[in-house]
Amino acid sequence: MSKFCTKCGATLDDNATFCTACGNKMGAPAPAATAPANNDGAAAADTPLDQMKEKSMQAINNFKNNPNRNTYIGIVAVVIVVILLIVLIASMFGGGYKGALKDYFKSICKKDGELYMECTMPDKLIDYMEDEMDVDKDDLEKQYNKTVKNVYSDLKDDFGSDPKISFKITDKEKADKDDREEAEERLEYMLGDDIKWKIGAAYNLDLELTIKGDDDKEDEIEASAIIMKLNGDWVVASFDCDDYDYLDSSLGF
Repeated sequence: MSKFCTKCGATLDDNATFCTACGNKMGAPAPAATAPANNDGAAAADTPLDQMKEKSMQAINNFKNNPNRNTYIGIVAVVIVVILLIVLIASMFGGGYKGALKDYFKSICKKDGELYMECTMPDKLIDYMEDEMDVDKDDLEKQYNKTVKNVYSDLKDDFGSDPKISFKITDKEKADKDDREEAEERLEYMLGDDIKWKIGAAYNLDLELTIKGDDDKEDEIEASAIIMKLNGDWVVASFDCDDYDYLDSSLGF
């Protein structure tokens, strides 16, 4: 019967006096890790992230010293768990709606009509326009390219070439169920009831924009936006900027 290393878990011969994977002397228990003390003198428990990091490093070290199939599977499993945890944390902190807003400004500054279309229209609406309204997606993208080029040209006139837009959210108000249902009804009225419109979440945002370009001109202005998760896609449903109204857009709100 084989035995196992008490430190790294590697499989060893019955007569082994030390671990060929990590060098641990057999018969001597692996030293126990001492948790850091908190302010009250009690040992502080590791956080889930700390424990996951420790297990990941242990699995990687085991694989280096003893590259067998089981260890490899363990590493893959730990990596998958870490990725899922990162995705969960990102969703908890609302990265989706901020990402749509970042893409909105990026599409303008990079003159990217396709990106502009993606962050202002849900995929189901684009598919519906193709299938039921005989709108060619390529033609729609070309129209959006013209739109962002015109907006970019206005920005360039005001701030010089290579304009950049950054933002800070100064206030965020989450739409309640009644507001979302009212918006869904408005969408149905404007765009038809062939699609079941569903707003998963929506935010009214007050923003502080910073715009600057190569002319060394910089301006800090206020703006507002409505961001919503419409049929599974985060979109900028409405954007309003009084100082530079060519940045505005609206899905009808």
